[in-house]
Amino acid sequence: MAPRRGKRAICALLALAGAAGLSAPAQAGEKPVATNSARATIVAPLTLVKQQDLVFGKIVARTTAGTVTVDQITGKCSVTGAILEVGSCQYASFAGMGTKNMSARISLTAVSNLTGPGQTMVLDNITLGTNASISFAGNPNANGRGVGLTQGNGNQRYSITTNSGIFVLNIGGRLNVNANQAPGVYTGSITVTVQYQ
Repeated sequence: MAPRRGKRAICALLALAGAAGLSAPAQAGEKPVATNSARATIVAPLTLVKQQDLVFGKIVARTTAGTVTVDQITGKCSVTGAILEVGSCQYASFAGMGTKNMSARISLTAVSNLTGPGQTMVLDNITLGTNASISFAGNPNANGRGVGLTQGNGNQRYSITTNSGIFVLNIGGRLNVNANQAPGVYTGSITVTVQYQ
């Protein structure tokens, strides 16, 4: 077994409501102006960097409970119960860097349920989706759609497949929405640890 080369953790902030910028229509003779943003993710050897948050979109609560699940591969939502999901969802994404064929042991080290103006909503079924940059190498129970991460379980072994050593982890999960959930923005977090070997 190769010596442990490093260990890093990162938190993903979760949000229920997205932000939208609105501006007043231009008057005659005025020049409309729009602003967009640009981003880049910089990774360094033996690190893990958050690229994007796990977002459950905008949800309309009902008199009965339901769930919203974000798929760890497509980023799309599926809903159970009477609730409506009307916003855009996205999976959480992290980038890391090792070397080609290096082993990376991935574990879920903490989950914080979503809190806000109303009752706490449970976040569970945290699932890791694989892609071409990293291949699964350690659990015979993998179903091809991602491996469930259990807090404290560090037995999810992967192998980095890219020549650059840069890989991406996409993570989905399920939000349990309570009956008559109070409106507002709810946030929580997940902490994922990668141990490079």
